[in-house]
Amino acid sequence: MGFFDGDGYFDIGEQKQYHKITKLPAKSTIRIRLASNVHNRDLFLLKHFVKILGVGKISKMSNRDQVRVIFYKQDLVKVILPLINKYKLKFLTKERKIQYGLLKYILDNNIIYWENVDSNKRYYDLNIFDSRHYVNLDYIPDWIVGFSITEGSFIIKSDGSAHFQIRQTGIEAYEIIKAICIIRAKREAYKIKPDSSNSYQLSLSSRKDIQNVIDFFSSPLNYELKGYKYIQYKDWLAKLINMKIYQGLNIPI
Repeated sequence: MGFFDGDGYFDIGEQKQYHKITKLPAKSTIRIRLASNVHNRDLFLLKHFVKILGVGKISKMSNRDQVRVIFYKQDLVKVILPLINKYKLKFLTKERKIQYGLLKYILDNNIIYWENVDSNKRYYDLNIFDSRHYVNLDYIPDWIVGFSITEGSFIIKSDGSAHFQIRQTGIEAYEIIKAICIIRAKREAYKIKPDSSNSYQLSLSSRKDIQNVIDFFSSPLNYELKGYKYIQYKDWLAKLINMKIYQGLNIPI
């Protein structure tokens, strides 16, 4: 859920149809699928999703250094939506909430034709929750791991300081960013001002914050980072061990 909140999308739109004999246009049906495009280096990550879920199709993107995973309507109906319902999960970012709300409206009302979808209607919850709402979700630690795979960065800056950074756009996302700070750094976030694109960035770099970040991502209680982000994290840890400012931290090898 966290991964697709950060780097996925529901592709829901008009699927043109034609009469088999006359070849004339017929009523358009609805295209429904969940997808994500990632760099070739994360092919293993997509294979992991397909293996665990038992559905999905992976393909290479032409003229790009990217691969894509697609979960078609039948994959969603038979596997993914039942899992979301079983574990009472929710998408948290605004765009995914909008897309998922439309998906649920179409499926719950058995809408077949695109012309019967009211494009002016809102199909999602408009409530903006505060950070404590997200902190209290029982699945939030694992959601954060998935979200960090797409939106997080482990950085060593030129001045020798280590940072974990995560960025998201929109005032709704600001409360999620603050919740991530509470869970990841075990403290309230300092005030974060949006940049020119209305994005909010959390940057953790103090010794205490870095130790808490390490404890979170290396905890056996949380889902483990996967794909290239895991490689980036392990490389980050290896560099921290040799940095004087972070000597004495509990860094797993």
